[in-house]
Amino acid sequence: MPRGRGRAGRDGNGRTGWWPCVTTASPKGEAACDDEAGHDPAEWQRSVREAVRQDHDARAASVVVSGFRRSTAELAFGDEDFEGWRDDHDPDRLAPLLGPAVVGATPGTPRWATDGSAPSSGTRWVDFVVARGGYEVPVLLPCLYDTMNWFGHGGRSLTPLDDAALLRRWQERWGAQLFFATGPYLELVVDRPPLDPRDAAQATTELLACCGDTVQDAITAGDGMVRSTMWSLWWD
Repeated sequence: MPRGRGRAGRDGNGRTGWWPCVTTASPKGEAACDDEAGHDPAEWQRSVREAVRQDHDARAASVVVSGFRRSTAELAFGDEDFEGWRDDHDPDRLAPLLGPAVVGATPGTPRWATDGSAPSSGTRWVDFVVARGGYEVPVLLPCLYDTMNWFGHGGRSLTPLDDAALLRRWQERWGAQLFFATGPYLELVVDRPPLDPRDAAQATTELLACCGDTVQDAITAGDGMVRSTMWSLWWD
């Protein structure tokens, strides 16, 4: 799917204006969810405009800083522990801890986008969304995924605009494109994954701020998942 019709749909987005996204939610279910949520059309339009106009690089950097502060604010770390957290959240400190640059990316495969894989709801749908890119999906379709799980699962404090900023930055910098999302599961196809330590460290710190449940060990992620062609995130 990610390298077949889904890839063709993403590549043709500039011509068609449609963005394909695999999910377990049917189009009819999405519409019913939006109706029940009673979203304010004016507020929705404002959020869409802000998602497009915001400085996504600056907002992504702010998310990383906020993630570090949340991680350390209420915990009684000693100096050594605190320095370890700084290593995880500072790409300049993390990069020397990672392995050397690699020549080619590790081929990735979807974990949840096919029938029979978790989440175990069975049917998968390809939804075509009128959007400039996958980064608009969290704001355009707030009920596409269970908002309690996707936008606020567990201790997550990120907003749809935060998610939009991160997704846009990743799409522009590494070719990481939204492919699958449902509940607390998210997958991105990555066309140009970071292969050198500094770039991999940068991506790792941003993914850690977005999804600490997946990036539990920054060095492991920076040497592994981050340098692959598929990023699979999951919130516990």
